[in-house]
Amino acid sequence: MKSTSGRIWLMVIISTFFWGSNFNAGHAVAGDVTPLTAAAERFAIALMLFWAIRFSFGKAESQLAASDAFILIPLGVIGVFGFNYAFFTAMHTTSALNAALIMALSPMLSTLLSVVMLKVRIGAHQYLGMLIAFIGVVFVITGGHFSLLHSAVGDLWMLLACFVWSLYSVGSKKYAPHIPSLQFARWTVSIGAVALIIAALLLEQPLTDIPQLSFTTHSILMYMGVCGSVLAYIYWLKGVYFLGPEKSAIAFNLVPVFTLLVSLVFGSIPNIVQVLGMLLVLAGVLISSGWKFKKRANKK
Repeated sequence: MKSTSGRIWLMVIISTFFWGSNFNAGHAVAGDVTPLTAAAERFAIALMLFWAIRFSFGKAESQLAASDAFILIPLGVIGVFGFNYAFFTAMHTTSALNAALIMALSPMLSTLLSVVMLKVRIGAHQYLGMLIAFIGVVFVITGGHFSLLHSAVGDLWMLLACFVWSLYSVGSKKYAPHIPSLQFARWTVSIGAVALIIAALLLEQPLTDIPQLSFTTHSILMYMGVCGSVLAYIYWLKGVYFLGPEKSAIAFNLVPVFTLLVSLVFGSIPNIVQVLGMLLVLAGVLISSGWKFKKRANKK
């Protein structure tokens, strides 16, 4: 039993590493490929792998109704097309660490959206955690130079990416609780991938640009498609299923930590104010999750 739990935790941690390193990978290719073309190649790879896994199973997880298209299409466009266009655009003008720390707000933003969309009630400690994390993000974005806040265009794009991802997450709970999570991911990724490919063909020149990309750029996009889009999601779903969403959510805090570690390996060193901001974001997320309060309750 302990060995099984250990393997599941390892899978969850690996998924957070994939997501954390995704920010470094996105930043690495930003100068070589335009946003829609990068996202289209990444998710074309993810689409093919998701459907290869599907056909290896032999049958679908559940029988979908025609009306489910009215749920899956908008969520696929919002969560996959919208997020990735904003993400790759952000990577042109912000750092990987900034982007990862802004994305760390997503669980708390999802909580706020849940209050509106799902009528969920949240406690005072959650509001406190959100405030602390927001202050941390401001420190990360500005690096202590608060006059630069208005010009942080990439960070604003990343805030938009964080918002649409949170909307996708809460929307899936509200409108698609009857669809198995892996099936939901496969269809929304497929819909978003098609939207990204069509948009790239209409607005950019992917047929001209993709053959000219270097082997390194293709390899990074392959990594983002296979590890950051498919394996990370599958591993995370296994963690949520066996450990529960609350325990798994604690591991999500490792995403910006892994981004920072990868950045350090490649020689990108944040300043002291950004490190303080990172600590505030992580503290805010932990407080908002109720971890400290649950720990005290358990002692009682």
